[in-house]
Amino acid sequence: MEVNQQLIADKLGISRTTVSRCFTNHPGINPDTRAAVFSLASKLGYNYLEPRSNGKQGSRPNRKTIAVLICSAVEEYNRSDYESPGFQLLPGISEYAQLKKLQLDIHIIDPREDNLDKGTYKKLLKDKKSLWDGVLFVYPFPAEVIQGLMRKFPCVSLVEQFGAQDLDCIDVDHNRGVSHLIQRLIDEGHRRIGFFSRRYSVEPLWVYRRFSAFVEKVTRSGLQYRPEDVLNLYKDDTYTLEESYQKAIQQTKNGVTAWICPADHIAYDFMSVFNQYGLIAGKDYSITGFDGISNKASQFDLTTIQIPYREIGFQAARRLNDLLESRFSATQHVYLNGKILAGNSDAQIASVA
Repeated sequence: MEVNQQLIADKLGISRTTVSRCFTNHPGINPDTRAAVFSLASKLGYNYLEPRSNGKQGSRPNRKTIAVLICSAVEEYNRSDYESPGFQLLPGISEYAQLKKLQLDIHIIDPREDNLDKGTYKKLLKDKKSLWDGVLFVYPFPAEVIQGLMRKFPCVSLVEQFGAQDLDCIDVDHNRGVSHLIQRLIDEGHRRIGFFSRRYSVEPLWVYRRFSAFVEKVTRSGLQYRPEDVLNLYKDDTYTLEESYQKAIQQTKNGVTAWICPADHIAYDFMSVFNQYGLIAGKDYSITGFDGISNKASQFDLTTIQIPYREIGFQAARRLNDLLESRFSATQHVYLNGKILAGNSDAQIASVA
């Protein structure tokens, strides 16, 4: 099947004219629609960069081009039950790009690719290097990739990255968000709170940030920190994901009444497994996430932190545009507040078995 604008239009249920206008920054296009078109185009491998300014191969577009690189396994990014946080960031990026007439070039890259000299990166740099003016990073990337691209382009990340202290970053305030969640659980009477994560192919600094916030808040609140109630975090842990669920079930039976998960998708999977063993969120235990994205397949409304995705995307694109004008200005790390979304996945301690 040929990948073209009509195919994109058919899959999204919009007109081909709307798709075309998304790629030309038409002012009448809603940023959310434009983000959906860009996202689908990247999944399908459609090259939507505008024709070259003078019609010659290899010349630059009329306006600046920002590469948006999303480090995610395609199956994770395309989950049907849970919308990817990476997609949530695109409307804000699109909104600023439309405002400033910037061209976007969006690519999903497998986290296992860790070298600019081979695979997708080698092809992208061969085909796109002369077109890109700057790069936005969505999700954690291998440190070698970050450092290599920073040497070639102005870069801004929408999540903190390992080994990249000089990289500008716009992110959510992890500490404040986790602190709000734990305080809510404490107010509900919980005194033994666990932390359940999952392992990723690229080290997730955001998980460690949220874990450090967990330790700080638990300690400041006078609760006992128990390493045995922390699962899927340490590098030397050798158990499988299924074994970690069994450990979490055992710890729940041993006295953990609430679990903090550093991402919503972790919490949704956690609740699904626990449900199979007859343990119901909001009844037999409490659980919270972090992201603010609903799961269509879940019977629960997760208590979580709503990340200001649109604002993060908008501010990151704006910061990158500033760097295109003054590349060597002082590095900025900006953290935006999220807000708590109360669901039915947590409960007063009196309701916990």
